[in-house]
Amino acid sequence: MTKPSLSIVIASGAGGEFLFRCLDSLRDQVHADDVEVIVADRCGAPTTKRVRADFPFVILLEADRKKRLSVPELRLLGVQKAKGKLVAVLEEHCVAPPNWVSTIQESFRDGDAAIGGPILDASYGRLRDWVVYFSEYHNYLPPWDEGERFGLNGANVVYARDKLLKHEAVLNSGYWEVVLHPLLYADGKFRAVPDLGVYHTGPFDYRYYLGQRYLLSRVWGGTQRTRVNPAKRLIYLVVAPVFPFMLLGRIGHRVLSSRRRIGKFLASLPLLFPVTVAYVWGEWLGYAIGYGNALKRVE
Repeated sequence: MTKPSLSIVIASGAGGEFLFRCLDSLRDQVHADDVEVIVADRCGAPTTKRVRADFPFVILLEADRKKRLSVPELRLLGVQKAKGKLVAVLEEHCVAPPNWVSTIQESFRDGDAAIGGPILDASYGRLRDWVVYFSEYHNYLPPWDEGERFGLNGANVVYARDKLLKHEAVLNSGYWEVVLHPLLYADGKFRAVPDLGVYHTGPFDYRYYLGQRYLLSRVWGGTQRTRVNPAKRLIYLVVAPVFPFMLLGRIGHRVLSSRRRIGKFLASLPLLFPVTVAYVWGEWLGYAIGYGNALKRVE
């Protein structure tokens, strides 16, 4: 069998329909021998049973459910198994357009350490899913300019495998964008590829998302806690009460700059504000006492 040129790694932390939709979007793109799809799963049956039955092209890695590996730890399992020259990381909540794999293969250059694309909305029918989209991905809304861009999102990113494995020791860390990307940036270019967008899908229960947003932010704050000096940490803890308003303003500015879905953003404001509070509260606790077991609870 020919050694694959591209390995697509998907961490199955939530499983179910999210994962199945994601895999279905790849089905017609990975028929060639030079593309492999690796799913590292912590959900167990019936997710793994369905993957085996309906997606025979998938290389399935079953993690020990008792250990409940974090999403970065699941990704690490996939990266270690990957044989491709390139490793694409795709979040299970996203679906890839029909040209996603071919765009990767045509766009990656020898001097690149990583390339990535925007996160697109799936024209949600429910307001709460717009809240998730604006909160989670406001920094990655289209349009994107072609060229160098450090801010790539871990939900839709492609790495040179040899450069990625140089930093294998940190791949199980909480936020790759915080820990891995600054290290990897020294090894080559980070580039934006506008045509490499993927669609973020729902549905998300609002209460569930508030909990997940808190956990994600707790991990972010805990990761940052070890990277800043005590004075900066104290300043953050003192001024944090104003951050929900600042965050809401930043999201609004990004949406207005993108000139997309402005009406949906305005309609979602009453639900967005509690999300920003959960975001800052989680981050505050992370800065204060670390992220505890939050990383293993993130889906």
